[in-house]
Amino acid sequence: MFKHILGITASAVMASTLLAGCGSAPVNTANAKPSTVIHITDDLHHTITLKKPATRIVTLEPSNAEIALDLGLKSHIVGTDQATFQYTPSPWHKELSGLKNIGPSYPGISVEKIVAAKPNLVIASTGIKGLSALAQFHIPVLVLNPNSVNGVYHDILLVGEATGTTSKAHQLVQKMKAKVASIESKVATVKHKPTVFYDLGGLYTTGHGTFLNSLISMAGAVNVAAPMSTQPWPQVKAEQVVKANPEDILIDPAAGVSVSQEEHQAGFPAITAVKTGHVYVLPNSSYTNEPSPALVMGLQELVKILHPHLNLGR
Repeated sequence: MFKHILGITASAVMASTLLAGCGSAPVNTANAKPSTVIHITDDLHHTITLKKPATRIVTLEPSNAEIALDLGLKSHIVGTDQATFQYTPSPWHKELSGLKNIGPSYPGISVEKIVAAKPNLVIASTGIKGLSALAQFHIPVLVLNPNSVNGVYHDILLVGEATGTTSKAHQLVQKMKAKVASIESKVATVKHKPTVFYDLGGLYTTGHGTFLNSLISMAGAVNVAAPMSTQPWPQVKAEQVVKANPEDILIDPAAGVSVSQEEHQAGFPAITAVKTGHVYVLPNSSYTNEPSPALVMGLQELVKILHPHLNLGR
């Protein structure tokens, strides 16, 4: 979601040294015994210690709730944030019924509400303020920030290890990999990789070292914004996009920009995507923007737009 990406962007300077190499830490995939202390290193390279698998979980961000739900952990979720109720897509949204809303997590959490839920694990994402305050209440925080699709698989295994659902986590990852491989095998038959600009709103976009950039590549396309900045979520200039001359422009629906408005930005009428009518508002950006099991549906969504002649089947 665009507002959450802005939150990540705003905290990027302070977190830059911590985020290096996110999603690359090895996962101990052994099934933890109830009496075994669990040590887990998250995507900020922080190590958390659990005396036993977590059974009372607070999830912050839709992606983390989706992972927990797919691991069969609904009965263990003692709270989740407002964004999860607002942005979680189908089929996960219906599973949120009965869960406790602990309020917004951007720009910062309600420490009081989280403490009141008595969790023994908080699963969070970067850009959320106030997480450090939970340490004084001895509440471990697992921060996930995958920078690629492989990073998403890695993080699912992390959650599985933290919650004693390692076997389910492996099954989920293998299922996702099989579906992704099936899609990629069809994308591999396409000879031409179109150039793409992904507008998150206000010409904020996705750059190097992001899950979304990885997904665009897997969809058989080239992200023109990747060379424009060293920032993961840069705000680029209209003239940079015009110069890159993308063949397709994708608009995040949360950006609140219509196809017509996008096409009439300064210089955009000269862009190939505009000339050929290849400017699209994504039908559901929650599938493409969430580093969760939804990535399979997001990949399908991108491929259908960028390669409409491919038959992906069900």
